[in-house]
Amino acid sequence: MSHLSKKISMQQIADRLGMSKYTVSQALSGKSGVSVENRLRIQETARAMGYLIQGRAHGTNKESTVTDSAEMDQAASSKEVSPYILVWIQAMYQQDNPFWGKVLAGIATASSELGYEHLIVPVLKGHTDSLQIPPYLDPACCAGHLLAGTFPSPSVISLKQTGIPLVLIDHFEPLVDVDCVLNNNLDAGKMACQRLLAAGLKRLIFVGDDSFAVSFKERWWGCRLAIEDIAGPEETYSLRRWQVPYGQPQLASYLERKVAAWTPDSMPEGIICANDHLALDLIPILKGKGIDIPSQIKIVAFDNIEAAAYAQPPLSTIELAKESLGIRAVETLLYRRNHPGRQSEKIILSSRFIARDSG
Repeated sequence: MSHLSKKISMQQIADRLGMSKYTVSQALSGKSGVSVENRLRIQETARAMGYLIQGRAHGTNKESTVTDSAEMDQAASSKEVSPYILVWIQAMYQQDNPFWGKVLAGIATASSELGYEHLIVPVLKGHTDSLQIPPYLDPACCAGHLLAGTFPSPSVISLKQTGIPLVLIDHFEPLVDVDCVLNNNLDAGKMACQRLLAAGLKRLIFVGDDSFAVSFKERWWGCRLAIEDIAGPEETYSLRRWQVPYGQPQLASYLERKVAAWTPDSMPEGIICANDHLALDLIPILKGKGIDIPSQIKIVAFDNIEAAAYAQPPLSTIELAKESLGIRAVETLLYRRNHPGRQSEKIILSSRFIARDSG
Protein backbone atom coordinates (compact mmCIF):
# COMPACT_ATOMS: atom_id res chain seq x y z
CA MET A 1 0.00 0.00 0.00
CA SER A 2 1.16 3.54 -0.70
CA HIS A 3 0.88 4.50 2.99
CA LEU A 4 3.84 2.30 3.81
CA SER A 5 6.11 3.35 0.97
CA LYS A 6 6.54 6.92 2.29
CA LYS A 7 9.77 7.18 4.29
CA ILE A 8 9.07 8.03 7.93
CA SER A 9 11.53 10.30 9.77
CA MET A 10 12.37 10.54 13.47
CA GLN A 11 11.01 14.09 13.42
CA GLN A 12 7.61 12.84 12.28
CA ILE A 13 7.56 10.30 15.11
CA ALA A 14 8.55 13.04 17.57
CA ASP A 15 5.81 15.35 16.27
CA ARG A 16 3.20 12.60 16.58
CA LEU A 17 4.15 11.92 20.21
CA GLY A 18 4.77 15.53 21.24
CA MET A 19 8.37 14.64 22.18
CA SER A 20 11.76 15.94 21.09
CA LYS A 21 13.59 14.39 18.17
CA TYR A 22 16.53 13.78 20.53
CA THR A 23 14.38 11.63 22.85
CA VAL A 24 13.10 9.60 19.88
CA SER A 25 16.65 9.13 18.58
CA GLN A 26 17.89 7.96 21.98
CA ALA A 27 15.03 5.47 22.31
CA LEU A 28 15.36 4.01 18.81
CA SER A 29 19.14 3.67 19.05
CA GLY A 30 18.88 1.87 22.41
CA LYS A 31 20.73 4.57 24.36
CA SER A 32 20.05 5.49 27.99
CA GLY A 33 18.23 8.53 29.31
CA VAL A 34 14.71 7.49 28.21
CA SER A 35 12.20 5.91 30.58
CA VAL A 36 11.08 2.36 29.86
CA GLU A 37 7.51 3.58 29.30
CA ASN A 38 8.55 6.25 26.77
CA ARG A 39 10.98 3.88 25.04
CA LEU A 40 8.20 1.33 24.47
CA ARG A 41 5.78 4.04 23.31
CA ILE A 42 8.34 5.37 20.83
CA GLN A 43 9.24 1.93 19.49
CA GLU A 44 5.60 0.87 19.05
CA THR A 45 4.66 4.18 17.38
CA ALA A 46 7.66 3.91 15.05
CA ARG A 47 6.68 0.36 14.09
CA ALA A 48 3.06 1.34 13.50
CA MET A 49 4.07 4.29 11.31
CA GLY A 50 6.32 2.06 9.20
CA TYR A 51 9.71 3.30 10.44
CA LEU A 52 12.46 0.71 9.99
CA ILE A 53 14.29 0.39 13.32
CA GLN A 54 17.98 -0.38 12.80
CA GLY A 55 19.29 -3.59 14.31
CA ARG A 56 15.97 -5.40 14.44
CA ALA A 57 15.71 -9.07 13.66
CA HIS A 58 16.37 -10.28 10.13
CA GLY A 59 13.35 -9.80 7.93
CA THR A 60 12.64 -6.13 8.62
CA ASN A 61 15.03 -4.50 6.15
CA LYS A 62 14.02 -3.60 2.65
CA GLU A 63 16.00 -6.37 0.96
CA SER A 64 14.48 -9.14 3.06
CA THR A 65 11.00 -7.66 2.58
CA VAL A 66 11.43 -8.04 -1.18
CA THR A 67 12.59 -11.63 -0.67
CA ASP A 68 9.59 -12.38 1.54
CA SER A 69 7.26 -10.93 -1.10
CA ALA A 70 8.86 -13.10 -3.80
CA GLU A 71 8.45 -16.18 -1.64
CA MET A 72 4.83 -15.27 -1.01
CA ASP A 73 4.26 -14.88 -4.77
CA GLN A 74 5.77 -18.34 -5.36
CA ALA A 75 3.56 -19.81 -2.64
CA ALA A 76 0.52 -18.15 -4.19
CA SER A 77 1.36 -19.57 -7.63
CA SER A 78 1.52 -23.10 -6.20
CA LYS A 79 -2.12 -22.90 -5.13
CA GLU A 80 -5.15 -20.95 -6.18
CA VAL A 81 -4.89 -18.05 -3.73
CA SER A 82 -3.19 -17.08 -0.45
CA PRO A 83 -5.28 -16.70 2.70
CA TYR A 84 -6.62 -13.16 2.75
CA ILE A 85 -8.41 -10.70 5.02
CA LEU A 86 -11.22 -8.63 3.50
CA VAL A 87 -11.30 -4.99 4.63
CA TRP A 88 -14.64 -3.29 4.00
CA ILE A 89 -14.61 0.50 4.18
CA GLN A 90 -16.96 3.20 2.95
CA ALA A 91 -15.41 4.83 -0.11
CA MET A 92 -15.78 8.33 1.35
CA TYR A 93 -13.45 7.38 4.24
CA GLN A 94 -10.62 6.76 1.78
CA GLN A 95 -10.73 10.22 0.20
CA ASP A 96 -7.70 12.08 1.60
CA ASN A 97 -8.60 10.97 5.10
CA PRO A 98 -5.46 10.91 7.29
CA PHE A 99 -7.25 9.05 10.11
CA TRP A 100 -8.49 6.10 8.03
CA GLY A 101 -5.33 6.11 5.92
CA LYS A 102 -3.35 5.39 9.08
CA VAL A 103 -5.82 2.68 10.20
CA LEU A 104 -5.46 0.94 6.83
CA ALA A 105 -1.67 1.21 7.12
CA GLY A 106 -1.88 -0.56 10.48
CA ILE A 107 -4.00 -3.31 8.93
CA ALA A 108 -1.42 -3.72 6.17
CA THR A 109 1.45 -3.91 8.69
CA ALA A 110 -0.20 -6.53 10.90
CA SER A 111 -1.53 -8.62 8.00
CA SER A 112 1.92 -8.80 6.42
CA GLU A 113 3.66 -9.65 9.72
CA LEU A 114 1.15 -12.44 10.42
CA GLY A 115 1.37 -13.92 6.91
CA TYR A 116 -1.91 -12.79 5.35
CA GLU A 117 -2.82 -10.81 2.28
CA HIS A 118 -5.35 -8.04 2.81
CA LEU A 119 -7.83 -6.85 0.20
CA ILE A 120 -9.62 -3.51 0.57
CA VAL A 121 -13.21 -3.34 -0.68
CA PRO A 122 -14.46 0.28 -0.92
CA VAL A 123 -18.25 0.47 -0.52
CA LEU A 124 -20.09 3.26 -2.32
CA LYS A 125 -22.77 5.26 -0.58
CA GLY A 126 -26.14 3.58 -1.05
CA HIS A 127 -24.61 0.11 -1.44
CA THR A 128 -24.02 -0.67 2.23
CA ASP A 129 -27.10 -2.68 3.23
CA SER A 130 -25.95 -6.12 2.12
CA LEU A 131 -22.26 -6.91 1.72
CA GLN A 132 -21.26 -10.05 -0.17
CA ILE A 133 -17.80 -11.48 -0.87
CA PRO A 134 -16.92 -10.49 -4.46
CA PRO A 135 -17.52 -13.39 -6.89
CA TYR A 136 -13.91 -13.39 -8.12
CA LEU A 137 -12.68 -14.40 -4.63
CA ASP A 138 -12.69 -17.87 -3.07
CA PRO A 139 -14.61 -17.65 0.25
CA ALA A 140 -12.75 -20.73 1.51
CA CYS A 141 -9.51 -18.70 1.58
CA CYS A 142 -11.02 -15.72 3.43
CA ALA A 143 -9.51 -15.56 6.93
CA GLY A 144 -12.05 -12.99 8.05
CA HIS A 145 -13.76 -9.64 7.58
CA LEU A 146 -12.75 -6.26 8.98
CA LEU A 147 -15.51 -3.66 8.81
CA ALA A 148 -13.91 -0.21 9.10
CA GLY A 149 -16.06 2.64 10.38
CA THR A 150 -19.79 3.14 10.68
CA PHE A 151 -22.03 0.83 8.65
CA PRO A 152 -25.78 0.17 9.04
CA SER A 153 -26.89 -2.92 10.98
CA PRO A 154 -27.84 -4.92 7.80
CA SER A 155 -24.21 -4.65 6.63
CA VAL A 156 -22.91 -6.18 9.85
CA ILE A 157 -25.58 -8.89 9.81
CA SER A 158 -24.86 -9.82 6.18
CA LEU A 159 -21.15 -10.38 6.94
CA LYS A 160 -21.88 -12.18 10.21
CA GLN A 161 -24.10 -14.62 8.29
CA THR A 162 -21.18 -15.72 6.10
CA GLY A 163 -19.90 -17.68 9.12
CA ILE A 164 -16.45 -16.17 8.64
CA PRO A 165 -14.93 -14.26 11.62
CA LEU A 166 -15.80 -10.56 11.69
CA VAL A 167 -14.33 -7.62 13.62
CA LEU A 168 -15.71 -4.07 13.62
CA ILE A 169 -13.23 -1.18 13.68
CA ASP A 170 -14.20 2.05 15.47
CA HIS A 171 -17.86 0.98 15.47
CA PHE A 172 -20.07 -0.89 17.92
CA GLU A 173 -23.19 -2.78 16.82
CA PRO A 174 -25.41 -3.62 19.82
CA LEU A 175 -27.76 -5.78 17.74
CA VAL A 176 -25.08 -8.25 16.64
CA ASP A 177 -22.81 -10.46 18.79
CA VAL A 178 -19.48 -9.54 17.22
CA ASP A 179 -15.97 -8.46 18.24
CA CYS A 180 -15.06 -4.79 17.93
CA VAL A 181 -11.99 -2.60 18.45
CA LEU A 182 -12.79 0.97 19.42
CA ASN A 183 -11.27 4.27 20.41
CA ASN A 184 -12.50 5.58 23.75
CA ASN A 185 -14.16 8.69 22.35
CA LEU A 186 -16.19 9.35 25.50
CA ASP A 187 -13.12 9.50 27.74
CA ALA A 188 -11.25 11.48 25.09
CA GLY A 189 -13.99 14.12 25.10
CA LYS A 190 -13.89 14.25 28.87
CA MET A 191 -10.10 14.62 28.81
CA ALA A 192 -10.23 17.50 26.30
CA CYS A 193 -12.83 19.40 28.32
CA GLN A 194 -11.01 18.79 31.62
CA ARG A 195 -7.86 20.26 30.09
CA LEU A 196 -9.62 23.59 29.49
CA LEU A 197 -11.47 23.52 32.81
CA ALA A 198 -8.17 22.93 34.64
CA ALA A 199 -6.84 26.11 33.00
CA GLY A 200 -9.67 28.05 34.69
CA LEU A 201 -11.90 28.43 31.63
CA LYS A 202 -15.67 28.53 32.18
CA ARG A 203 -17.21 29.53 28.81
CA LEU A 204 -16.70 26.73 26.28
CA ILE A 205 -18.02 25.76 22.85
CA PHE A 206 -17.99 22.29 21.28
CA VAL A 207 -17.85 22.26 17.46
CA GLY A 208 -19.09 19.07 15.78
CA ASP A 209 -21.63 17.36 13.55
CA ASP A 210 -23.66 14.51 15.05
CA SER A 211 -24.82 13.35 11.61
CA PHE A 212 -21.25 12.76 10.38
CA ALA A 213 -19.96 10.20 12.89
CA VAL A 214 -20.90 8.51 16.15
CA SER A 215 -17.43 9.42 17.44
CA PHE A 216 -18.30 13.14 17.19
CA LYS A 217 -21.39 12.58 19.34
CA GLU A 218 -19.46 10.52 21.90
CA ARG A 219 -16.83 13.25 22.23
CA TRP A 220 -19.61 15.77 22.92
CA TRP A 221 -21.05 13.46 25.61
CA GLY A 222 -17.59 13.27 27.21
CA CYS A 223 -17.38 17.06 27.37
CA ARG A 224 -20.80 17.21 29.04
CA LEU A 225 -19.70 14.64 31.63
CA ALA A 226 -16.63 16.73 32.44
CA ILE A 227 -18.82 19.79 33.00
CA GLU A 228 -21.23 17.82 35.19
CA ASP A 229 -18.35 16.52 37.29
CA ILE A 230 -17.01 19.98 38.10
CA ALA A 231 -20.03 22.28 38.12
CA GLY A 232 -21.71 22.83 41.47
CA PRO A 233 -25.04 24.64 41.83
CA GLU A 234 -23.33 28.00 42.35
CA GLU A 235 -20.88 27.66 39.46
CA THR A 236 -21.37 29.49 36.17
CA TYR A 237 -19.95 27.07 33.63
CA SER A 238 -21.24 27.26 30.07
CA LEU A 239 -20.84 24.56 27.40
CA ARG A 240 -22.55 25.40 24.13
CA ARG A 241 -22.57 23.34 20.95
CA TRP A 242 -22.27 24.29 17.29
CA GLN A 243 -23.74 21.73 14.89
CA VAL A 244 -21.74 22.49 11.74
CA PRO A 245 -22.03 21.08 8.17
CA TYR A 246 -18.80 19.09 8.41
CA GLY A 247 -17.33 18.04 5.08
CA GLN A 248 -19.65 20.39 3.16
CA PRO A 249 -18.58 23.33 0.97
CA GLN A 250 -20.47 25.81 3.17
CA LEU A 251 -18.50 24.91 6.32
CA ALA A 252 -16.09 27.87 6.19
CA SER A 253 -18.83 30.45 5.65
CA TYR A 254 -20.87 28.87 8.47
CA LEU A 255 -17.94 29.16 10.88
CA GLU A 256 -17.28 32.76 9.79
CA ARG A 257 -20.90 33.74 10.48
CA LYS A 258 -20.85 32.13 13.92
CA VAL A 259 -17.62 33.92 14.89
CA ALA A 260 -18.84 37.25 13.49
CA ALA A 261 -21.97 37.01 15.68
CA TRP A 262 -19.97 36.98 18.93
CA THR A 263 -20.33 39.81 21.39
CA PRO A 264 -17.85 40.49 24.22
CA ASP A 265 -20.23 38.62 26.55
CA SER A 266 -20.81 35.62 24.26
CA MET A 267 -17.23 35.03 23.08
CA PRO A 268 -15.95 31.75 24.56
CA GLU A 269 -12.73 31.26 26.46
CA GLY A 270 -12.15 27.81 24.99
CA ILE A 271 -13.21 25.77 21.96
CA ILE A 272 -13.24 21.97 21.65
CA CYS A 273 -13.39 20.80 18.03
CA ALA A 274 -14.67 17.29 17.26
CA ASN A 275 -11.58 16.63 15.18
CA ASP A 276 -8.36 18.33 14.06
CA HIS A 277 -9.75 19.25 10.63
CA LEU A 278 -12.42 21.46 12.22
CA ALA A 279 -9.83 23.17 14.40
CA LEU A 280 -7.52 23.76 11.42
CA ASP A 281 -10.47 25.34 9.56
CA LEU A 282 -11.41 27.50 12.53
CA ILE A 283 -7.98 28.83 13.57
CA PRO A 284 -7.41 31.09 10.50
CA ILE A 285 -10.95 32.47 10.85
CA LEU A 286 -10.28 33.45 14.47
CA LYS A 287 -6.90 34.96 13.59
CA GLY A 288 -8.55 36.88 10.75
CA LYS A 289 -10.87 38.50 13.34
CA GLY A 290 -7.86 39.55 15.40
CA ILE A 291 -8.45 36.89 18.09
CA ASP A 292 -5.22 35.59 19.60
CA ILE A 293 -4.76 31.88 20.28
CA PRO A 294 -4.22 30.86 23.06
CA SER A 295 -4.25 34.13 25.09
CA GLN A 296 -7.87 35.00 24.19
CA ILE A 297 -9.25 31.59 23.19
CA LYS A 298 -7.69 28.19 23.78
CA ILE A 299 -8.42 25.39 21.30
CA VAL A 300 -8.14 21.61 21.63
CA ALA A 301 -9.22 18.91 19.18
CA PHE A 302 -8.99 15.16 18.50
CA ASP A 303 -7.12 12.61 16.32
CA ASN A 304 -3.58 14.09 16.26
CA ILE A 305 -3.30 14.06 12.47
CA GLU A 306 0.09 15.04 11.04
CA ALA A 307 -1.00 18.59 10.12
CA ALA A 308 -1.90 19.35 13.76
CA ALA A 309 1.77 19.63 14.75
CA TYR A 310 2.43 22.19 12.00
CA ALA A 311 -0.56 24.48 12.55
CA GLN A 312 0.04 28.09 13.62
CA PRO A 313 -0.06 27.84 16.58
CA PRO A 314 0.60 24.07 16.86
CA LEU A 315 -2.65 22.36 17.83
CA SER A 316 -3.17 20.68 21.20
CA THR A 317 -5.04 17.48 20.51
CA ILE A 318 -6.07 14.07 21.83
CA GLU A 319 -4.02 11.23 20.35
CA LEU A 320 -6.43 8.46 19.38
CA ALA A 321 -5.32 5.09 18.06
CA LYS A 322 -4.91 5.00 14.29
CA GLU A 323 -2.31 2.48 13.10
CA SER A 324 -2.70 0.50 16.33
CA LEU A 325 -6.47 0.40 15.79
CA GLY A 326 -5.83 -1.48 12.54
CA ILE A 327 -3.12 -3.68 14.06
CA ARG A 328 -5.32 -4.63 17.01
CA ALA A 329 -8.24 -5.43 14.70
CA VAL A 330 -6.15 -7.95 12.72
CA GLU A 331 -4.88 -9.54 15.93
CA THR A 332 -8.45 -9.78 17.27
CA LEU A 333 -9.62 -11.38 14.03
CA LEU A 334 -6.98 -14.10 14.21
CA TYR A 335 -7.71 -14.65 17.92
CA ARG A 336 -11.36 -15.21 16.98
CA ARG A 337 -10.33 -17.77 14.32
CA ASN A 338 -8.46 -19.74 17.00
CA HIS A 339 -11.20 -19.37 19.62
CA PRO A 340 -14.53 -19.28 17.76
CA GLY A 341 -16.63 -20.30 20.76
CA ARG A 342 -15.45 -17.67 23.22
CA GLN A 343 -17.54 -14.67 24.25
CA SER A 344 -17.28 -11.69 21.90
CA GLU A 345 -15.01 -8.85 22.98
CA LYS A 346 -15.20 -5.07 22.94
CA ILE A 347 -11.60 -3.85 22.96
CA ILE A 348 -11.28 -0.17 23.83
CA LEU A 349 -7.96 1.58 23.18
CA SER A 350 -6.95 4.46 25.42
CA SER A 351 -6.20 8.02 24.37
CA ARG A 352 -3.68 10.60 25.57
CA PHE A 353 -3.36 14.37 25.47
CA ILE A 354 -0.69 15.92 23.24
CA ALA A 355 0.06 19.38 24.68
CA ARG A 356 1.00 22.03 22.14
CA ASP A 357 0.59 25.82 22.00
CA SER A 358 -3.11 26.24 21.13
CA GLY A 359 -4.42 24.99 24.46
